[in-house]
Amino acid sequence: MATFEQAVRTMLTAGTTLSANPVPVPDSRVTHGYRLQTSALPAVTYSVDSKAEAELGAEIMQAQVTVNSIAATSADALALAEKVRAALKPGTYDSLVFGTVFITNEMLEPETVGLGDEQEPATAMTVATIYWR
Repeated sequence: MATFEQAVRTMLTAGTTLSANPVPVPDSRVTHGYRLQTSALPAVTYSVDSKAEAELGAEIMQAQVTVNSIAATSADALALAEKVRAALKPGTYDSLVFGTVFITNEMLEPETVGLGDEQEPATAMTVATIYWR
């Protein structure tokens, strides 16, 4: 049986939502936890912040997931976050059934000047609660 983390990745990479223009992200740039600082942009990372049995009965689980849309500029990060929102949807992923997906929070950390003349990328964060079984 697949893990919940694998199912989240499958949900994010299903179809062509993230790989479509204007800010294409190939499946290889969708990673759990973090991305290497030297890796190509744009990229998507995700983390599972919590998992617990929902108080709804019927063996339904609840999880909170944070998805980071990372790009060189705020505009590109926000455009990528739109695609992430479209990818976060109910369905069956790796034998797990995601019944309901709620977007609970969205934030933007704009690009900043790093050391010297380097620029740190922008990150648009999307937090979702997923009910699954």
